[in-house]
Amino acid sequence: MTKIQPGSLSAVYIKGSKHKFSFTVENDKDQPAKGTPFFHIKTHTKQQVYVVYDPITLAPHEKRTFEFEVKLDLPVGEATASFCFEEETTNCVEKPIYIASEGPPIYVSFVWHHHQAPQFYPDGKLKDEWAFIHVAKGDFYSYEGGPYKVHMLLHKKQPGFIDVDHFSPSLLEQWQLFLEGKLDSKAASREDIKALLDSIREGVSQGKIEPLGSVYAHTVQGLLFRKAKQYGLEDFLRKLLSWEITVGLGIVEEVLGTRPRGMWTPEMFWHMELVGLYSSLGIDYTVLCEQHFIKSGGDKEDIYQPYLVRDSYTGSQIVVFFRDLALSNWVSFHVDFRDPEDADNAARRFVIELAKRREQHPGGIVVIALDGENWMIMPNYRKYAPSFLERIVEYMDQSNILVPTTLSGYLAKNPPKRTLNYLPTGSWIELTDRQWTGGVKDELWKEAMETMLLAEAAYQLLGKDSEKMLKDPSSPLYSLFKALAIGLDSDFYWYGDDKREQEFIKAWLAEARKIAKSILETVEVKISERTNSHVFLELTNRNQATATLSVAVQAEGYSSQIHVSVAPNASSRIPVYVSSDSATIRVSAGKVTITELKLAKTK
Repeated sequence: MTKIQPGSLSAVYIKGSKHKFSFTVENDKDQPAKGTPFFHIKTHTKQQVYVVYDPITLAPHEKRTFEFEVKLDLPVGEATASFCFEEETTNCVEKPIYIASEGPPIYVSFVWHHHQAPQFYPDGKLKDEWAFIHVAKGDFYSYEGGPYKVHMLLHKKQPGFIDVDHFSPSLLEQWQLFLEGKLDSKAASREDIKALLDSIREGVSQGKIEPLGSVYAHTVQGLLFRKAKQYGLEDFLRKLLSWEITVGLGIVEEVLGTRPRGMWTPEMFWHMELVGLYSSLGIDYTVLCEQHFIKSGGDKEDIYQPYLVRDSYTGSQIVVFFRDLALSNWVSFHVDFRDPEDADNAARRFVIELAKRREQHPGGIVVIALDGENWMIMPNYRKYAPSFLERIVEYMDQSNILVPTTLSGYLAKNPPKRTLNYLPTGSWIELTDRQWTGGVKDELWKEAMETMLLAEAAYQLLGKDSEKMLKDPSSPLYSLFKALAIGLDSDFYWYGDDKREQEFIKAWLAEARKIAKSILETVEVKISERTNSHVFLELTNRNQATATLSVAVQAEGYSSQIHVSVAPNASSRIPVYVSSDSATIRVSAGKVTITELKLAKTK
């Protein structure tokens, strides 16, 4: 049988345009091959393009190339280009193409979530080395290294590749700590990490990469708002998340040189509380799932445009882009190809799907958002996955109607025209929380919420000085918030049925409790004097910050509460009215009682 090899063939062509095509026919037999070379394009209608050559005879192992130009005066839609050689039987190589109308392009934004949770224990030892393994180790066709390195190599191979990249703060931090000699890993060299970071910075500085920000750890914020409400911790959770976002943005800016405008919402786990939180911190936009859009409320049309999402209670607002679920899942879960040709054919089909969306939404934006490493490696190395993406970029570049963009770049020229007033709570997993809850995971969340109560108490105790301390990485409050954030990282709850992950969560929650208790234990309460109607409390504050406390009295037919402040490293004598009856005095910080005094009736 003869072999047929098409020449360069785009995935998308403009209706009515002229293009040159070619194909090579090779006789791989030891005897002559007689036949007729021909080419045709078949559409969903009866319209076709035919190019038929005179019959030829190919000598043994001879190859011959045929070049021609045709005008693609065909209807808009899918078509099949066939390159054929007719002998006794007809041998054809068929490739799908798309005939597109003239007009504005559609913009395409790939949004990649490159993340590794903080994998170090409180003592600094690494639990897992994924942040380094996925830089240096891989098994990919025509690419060296792990998925993070491969991603940046693809940027170098394809200068037209423009995308949005969330290199999570905890991932960047681990790379930085490694370069500073504060983390130890044998999975990658310092040269590997430095070269990778340099290439990311270069992409950012050239406008090829738009970095996203996020919370420091991988906190499922929507789920936490549900949990916090059960414990009356909503206000403290807002403070914790605000701190996490501030720290996260700071890490990205410090390492990559640019402060992000957009926000990656971990697990796309949304809650309407995030509108006010994000907007208060200067975040312009985030990316959610098409599933959120389907159940949203407001002036909605389609997912191929940005929306202004407004909280009607607070008036806060933020821009939301919605990812195309089918295309995002295609890249996430369906890239285990047999060989480069299989990857190329899939890339061609993918770009045709983009072209179809362009016919319906010219000038709009298609957002394809997913994990930046897992699509290449889960459940095992997908050898030809990078080739698939490389070919997508090439086919887009050839199309003239599919234009890569960053989200902020698109937003600058296409501000939202429609407003939504509601987005449902939930994650990318069918808007549920099932991956992080149930069984032992619920027990872990209970421990986490009880730890958060102690953390809130420590924060409340430090009062007006707490904000200053949260900006100081050497302060105990900063360390407390960081320990709590790591103990709440959803990646560990995802695998929460695994005993090793449970122990890691518990280690960080124990660290958070230890720090919180050390702050609370700086306050000492004792009775210095008692009269018929009053008790005089001596409150001693051994902290370097002002202590803010509440003193509550509960007696039969009487209760009162006062708030007091005690200067750093000082004592304060407080009179408390108790009448002549027995009473209970509680000195508290937040919702945690530091000291409880039970007074007997006076004689």
